[in-house]
Amino acid sequence: MRRVEIRGIVRNISPLRIGNRDVVDFTSITKVQLLKNSRGIPFIPGSSWKGVFRSTGEVIARKKGLKVCTGLTKETCVDKIPDFQELIKKDIEKAKKVFWEKTCLNCKVFGAPSILSSVYFFDSYPSNYKIGVKTIIAISRENGAVSKGALATAEYVEPNSTFSFLLLGENMPNYAIGYILSIMKEIHYGYSQVGGYKSRGFGFVKFDKLQMRITHYSEKSGSNSSLSPLDEFDLKADYTQDELSGDEFFKKNSSLLEVFNNARIQYPM
Repeated sequence: MRRVEIRGIVRNISPLRIGNRDVVDFTSITKVQLLKNSRGIPFIPGSSWKGVFRSTGEVIARKKGLKVCTGLTKETCVDKIPDFQELIKKDIEKAKKVFWEKTCLNCKVFGAPSILSSVYFFDSYPSNYKIGVKTIIAISRENGAVSKGALATAEYVEPNSTFSFLLLGENMPNYAIGYILSIMKEIHYGYSQVGGYKSRGFGFVKFDKLQMRITHYSEKSGSNSSLSPLDEFDLKADYTQDELSGDEFFKKNSSLLEVFNNARIQYPM
């Protein structure tokens, strides 16, 4: 019925590292390498964004008093519904009803086994970047000392590099849009980090040049439609914002942020 598009850029204000465990770059002098595309350019995959958003959302939702699952394999709400996969094959309408009644907000927004996500994250590629190298050590969990032979060099993206950002949401009610904006705000203000080496201070990023466009596909989903009785707010007509800084963007969309905060959402587990 409608699509939400949020685009902008991401600037890392601390070193940023998305690791690569499966492919070895023999042209690199480091042992621990960055994830790169076929041209050797580092990027943030959409799967990483989805993981950050879901884990950050888990914290936000629980603060609101909602029960949410971890989203890990065999730990989603869908995994707890008996014979759900068979129900999908036999009676799709009943399966949809059961899914809505038995799953948490995160499963509804970010998907679950056999259920598509309502939000799609695109890979983020840099417009400008610089790769740095850092010497790292590993600490033994057994004795708290430096592990033997654990000294290595690791690649990272240096601060003030910029990456593209694009998120699409399909058929999201207003409170779900507010939920996504709440997650972005947490990341923007440094309450959640992206990538690895978080304990070393890596992964703090800021959003910038943000735009949000909401497109209605039919009159039924027009400007006064909330798509959900849980919403107590009428989203105004289709609009495209000018490019805004992260601070300006969240201030201008404070009403949508409040929609999520005020929504009377209860999901059984």
